[in-house]
Amino acid sequence: MSSGAFPRYNRNPGTGEPRATATTLRTADQEVFHDPGHPSAVLLPVRQTIR
Repeated sequence: MSSGAFPRYNRNPGTGEPRATATTLRTADQEVFHDPGHPSAVLLPVRQTIR
């Protein structure tokens, strides 16, 4: 699931309602922890420009 790519990825209302018919949406927060106890990474694709 994704927080910000609707309609490419199915939305998640955050309420437990069925995704296709949900009428109430709840805000979602994402956190990325990065310290010795929580090693993490964000991997982003790199697109080359065609000239």
